[in-house]
Amino acid sequence: MVKSSVDSPRELVERLFAILPVRDAEAFVQLLAPDVVFEIPFVLPGMPTRYVGRDEVRAHLTQRWSNLPGIEVHDIYPEVYETTDPELVLVETEVDMTVPGARRARVRTSVNVVRVRDGKVVLFRDYMDTARLARHAER
Repeated sequence: MVKSSVDSPRELVERLFAILPVRDAEAFVQLLAPDVVFEIPFVLPGMPTRYVGRDEVRAHLTQRWSNLPGIEVHDIYPEVYETTDPELVLVETEVDMTVPGARRARVRTSVNVVRVRDGKVVLFRDYMDTARLARHAER
């Protein structure tokens, strides 16, 4: 059997989450479709809930990651679930992290809905508990 040069949705999502600990926005957006929709339904007041296109996602991630001084991400543990829809995967995510003044902890951070089409992510919906993470970072 010949392997396609295009990753399966599961493989692409696993690659995407492997990039997150190094906070490389450029590498992250390279796995996204040019017109990707990136949504964060539960945000802190004043934050946008939707970004469209690689440029908006890149700018968002660069800004968010630069505002996390002292927070060290050791690893990210995505549990990827395939669905009956061949383009759609669900991901439960835990992050092994250390925040200033706190012990290292493995924290369940989000559930993600990811749609992959033609080898690129076209939808990334991040159901992150931003308030919980903010409280954890304040400790």
